[in-house]
Amino acid sequence: MGFLQSAINQVGRDMGRVVSNTVFKDRHSIPIRRARSKSAPHSSQGFVHQKAQPIQEVKDEFEKAISFKTGYRPTTLISKLGGAYVVIKNEAQAFVEDGYLDVNESQQLFEMMKQFVDKCGDVEDVIGFTEEEDAKVYKQLENITISTKEVFVDVLNTSAKACRERSIEFENQAKALNPEGFGRFVGLHLIWMPRYAKGGEKKVNRAIIANILDVVTLTFPITRSILLLVGIVSYPGELSATKQAKENYRLLAEQERNRAATYEELIKSNS
Repeated sequence: MGFLQSAINQVGRDMGRVVSNTVFKDRHSIPIRRARSKSAPHSSQGFVHQKAQPIQEVKDEFEKAISFKTGYRPTTLISKLGGAYVVIKNEAQAFVEDGYLDVNESQQLFEMMKQFVDKCGDVEDVIGFTEEEDAKVYKQLENITISTKEVFVDVLNTSAKACRERSIEFENQAKALNPEGFGRFVGLHLIWMPRYAKGGEKKVNRAIIANILDVVTLTFPITRSILLLVGIVSYPGELSATKQAKENYRLLAEQERNRAATYEELIKSNS
């Protein structure tokens, strides 16, 4: 039984260590900014899952599967433990259906794993009173534990790779995000394209209509003076906003590298 207990204890320690704010900081809420002519990277919560249930539903389903009492016969305990394993396996695979494990999914998966290995320990303690160490139920329990670790490692492998790729993507976005030059920034304001000057969508038709209306209504001198003033006054704020946006991308890239390193460390310790 030494191997089984060691496996349970190792996974349990790892889960407790990983689910910490030191590793999974709340940086998924950092605002990011679209670099012009670039596709904005997805936020940590930006992927759409095709099969994964909402986090609360997953939690409720797992709680229902894992909350069984330990007063059953050994074979029944193994059966119920197997049912909880199926929930973990299915949801873990659904979590990384998009190739990535986000903050909420990570925490939910690790919490489920921690609860599961704790329950494995409880079941082992109970069957130890009535079963010999070479009994079939011990082998079944060992198989469940090994299978759970394999699912865990597979998920972390997939997510570690995605984290590395995301960190590069965020770094590239940081490099690509640069403010407009002062002249171009003010010039875009003068032709009724202030949002585009700030990195927004380019709406040429709307700008053409606004310019035509200026000419038709003879408000050209007034609107141009206002637009010029707005462009000049808002430019320092644009520089500051762009600088902060670049820093936010770098923080997101750092977070992804930290996640990847943590996942890889866990994979190594569970191999």
